[in-house]
Amino acid sequence: MFFIEPIKNYFCVIHIFLIDILLMKRILFFIILSIVGHSIANAQANALVKGVISEVTGDQQFISLHVNQKYLSGENKEYYSNILEDGSFAFAVDMSEPQLISIAFNQNRGYAYLEPGDTLIINCSARDFQYSFKFDGKSKANNEYLRAYYKMNPSESNAFKLVQYQQHQFWYTVAPEMDLKMRDLTEDEFVSYLATRRQNALSQLFSSTSNLSGQLSKEFSEYITAEINYDWAFHMMAHGHVYRTIKKIDPSQYYTFLDNMQEMKGSIGNQFYRQFLLAKIDRDYALNEEKAENPYMGKFDFAEKYTSGNTKAFLQSEMIKSAFSKRYIEATIPLFETFLNKEGNDNFGSKVVMAYEKSLVNAIGTRASNFVIRNPGEDEVSLSSLNGKTVYLNFWASWCRPCMKKMNELKPLEQELKSKDIEFIHISFDKSEAAWKNAISKNSFQGTHVIVPEGVESSIAKEYEIKSIPQYFIIDKKGNFAQKPLLNTIKDLKKTLESTAEM
Repeated sequence: MFFIEPIKNYFCVIHIFLIDILLMKRILFFIILSIVGHSIANAQANALVKGVISEVTGDQQFISLHVNQKYLSGENKEYYSNILEDGSFAFAVDMSEPQLISIAFNQNRGYAYLEPGDTLIINCSARDFQYSFKFDGKSKANNEYLRAYYKMNPSESNAFKLVQYQQHQFWYTVAPEMDLKMRDLTEDEFVSYLATRRQNALSQLFSSTSNLSGQLSKEFSEYITAEINYDWAFHMMAHGHVYRTIKKIDPSQYYTFLDNMQEMKGSIGNQFYRQFLLAKIDRDYALNEEKAENPYMGKFDFAEKYTSGNTKAFLQSEMIKSAFSKRYIEATIPLFETFLNKEGNDNFGSKVVMAYEKSLVNAIGTRASNFVIRNPGEDEVSLSSLNGKTVYLNFWASWCRPCMKKMNELKPLEQELKSKDIEFIHISFDKSEAAWKNAISKNSFQGTHVIVPEGVESSIAKEYEIKSIPQYFIIDKKGNFAQKPLLNTIKDLKKTLESTAEM
């Protein structure tokens, strides 16, 4: 219906006996590792990452590997290896499907591509780390191409530098450089820029495929083709959605690029593909005249009608997860049960079960955990002292750009609702008291402010299940969690706060 079909590339097929040899080598290496003291994190591992890191000092003895599995199982996989005296390390990794992995050392992080059955060797230095990666092993060619691709098309890995825009229930997240292009270029200039960028990347892929004479794996070719095409498609969506009014974009002409798109089959390991799927289904549902009891149920039905395979399972699992997180518990349980009982959804089962279990914590109508926080030299703030008032409980930090944007948006609302027994409590995760106080003073933020330097590791963060910020809750006069507004706008928030205060 609406996807770019991956460009077909044909590569030599690895014979079964070669795979057997690789498996035997991997098993032998695992045995050796257990003897010398490396930690093997997963007994069912199907890929091996090993290497040597030079210039390691005495206090730098561990290295970690991370695989994003939130889109599948709901949790990331983390592996740890000690670094031996000669600088060697190794990970036995369980890969569900081809995708990027990250390797972290001493607050530095590098990226590589890995797929089931891979053996990847990474040699690097502690001083330059990710900039010094030298690849070898079965997936050497894949990773050398990936490095060349990201050099030509750099991406922003620091989440706090990304720019976010909300449209309907979806948040577009774009790199600062791309945000500037979207903002400063005209519609035609931006479309041309994206098209040229995409074509250059595809040309590089064709050239590399030819030069490497089949060294790139078929799975990697599909992955990187998806990276190129859905990077383009996602940013086309973001530009058209965010700037449709400002640039007077004609949707009937602009979105014709969606008509030629076909669904990818198999792996959904590419992040741009997943982001595009979520943006597209959000737009489709917004344009649909028939609305369900809540938008997540409506988009769940859209996925049922118009997608298939892993694409459908991913989208539907995300809709269930979002519905539970927004506390549509009763209405979502039938979808939840249907999804779990459907053949082909097993890989996503633990994610939706986890979302359901989390929804029961801090659920609508349940008692909010009391807290007592005392600022240095100031009075203590407790939730129990606010019984009889409606509370907007906000978690933020001055270093968090979306938090600061939200705090500034709240100022006129807080002023307007002062006389309606609505209290705004802002709990900061700043580590620096000076930075926290400066942000409040400089921006004239309203409400009551307290600071918890421990952040997500603090007791209140654990009580309220705060994994990231910004995050907020509405607590009614009886001290129970109340329904949040469906749309994250100031207008809808005001309406919800006023209606909760009147109960």
